[in-house]
Amino acid sequence: MRWVFYLLVPAISFAGFSQVGFGTTNPHPDVLVDINGALRVRQYIEGSGTAARDSIAVFDGRGVVMSVPSRILLANRDKSLVKAKLTSNFSIALLSNVIVKFNSEDFDLKDEFDPTTGYFTAEYAGIYRVSAQIKTSSLSAGDLGLSIYKTNAAGTVETKVAEENFINVSIPLGLSTINVSPPTRSVSTLVQLEAGEKISFKVYSAVGLSLSAI
Repeated sequence: MRWVFYLLVPAISFAGFSQVGFGTTNPHPDVLVDINGALRVRQYIEGSGTAARDSIAVFDGRGVVMSVPSRILLANRDKSLVKAKLTSNFSIALLSNVIVKFNSEDFDLKDEFDPTTGYFTAEYAGIYRVSAQIKTSSLSAGDLGLSIYKTNAAGTVETKVAEENFINVSIPLGLSTINVSPPTRSVSTLVQLEAGEKISFKVYSAVGLSLSAI
């Protein structure tokens, strides 16, 4: 029994203090290896193009390396998604070029769109897909267009980046006329934005009209 006792003591002691710390004064790390400093890996297995198909190694808020399923990581990535609409008719004066203020948001994940001003402000630099559509409640012969504008972060330079614009056509029919052109205008583009730059939508009309609420 004496020999069995002495053999068990180091085994129990080793199991109780199996965590190791490097560059830290914590005598009892809460993970197997606790490194306070840079980590260098000199040899590793070269992964294939599908290596991240199932999971990805990430750092949590404590700096601990964890495995996260790829589908969860992609589902929770930081997105800019905004959908807004008009809930009341929007009047456009003769020969005007004005910002359309889509006054009601269906969703705005990062609170980047201001329905009171009609401006979207990019929180981060990146490439954004921007789209808009309007519909007139009444249509007369004349020029009508919808444009996307980018404004720099300082608010000093405004640039048109996309536009759909054509003349409404009507034909006479007896004592009245029939509008041939569709009442809608749609515009969509990819635009590169820096943090703080803005996007707005403007309507140009050669005649006075009203945009329909959706």
